[in-house]
Amino acid sequence: MRLSRSHADDPAMDELRALEEEERKLREKIQNASGVPERILREAEEQAATLPPPDDLADRRRLREFEEKASRTQIRNERRTQGKSLLLLVLLLAATVAMASWVVKLFVA
Repeated sequence: MRLSRSHADDPAMDELRALEEEERKLREKIQNASGVPERILREAEEQAATLPPPDDLADRRRLREFEEKASRTQIRNERRTQGKSLLLLVLLLAATVAMASWVVKLFVA
């Protein structure tokens, strides 16, 4: 029997420890790999539950920009129309005053 050698110096023990370490690493890899299908399934479910962006997003943006421009143009046109209406009102009042003064002159004379 070999009582003079310790168990730490035994090459068979070193090999056994190396094999145990390799087994432990393989078990860890198996553990990590066993969670992959569930994670992939969960990610696929999340992706399926997420709504994609609407197809008409660009159309909506163009419509909003058009409406903003149209409303600004509409405001400009409305101001121009009101300005013309004010001018016509002033001319109407001036014509009314002129006719009233003419009628007064006819009655006085």
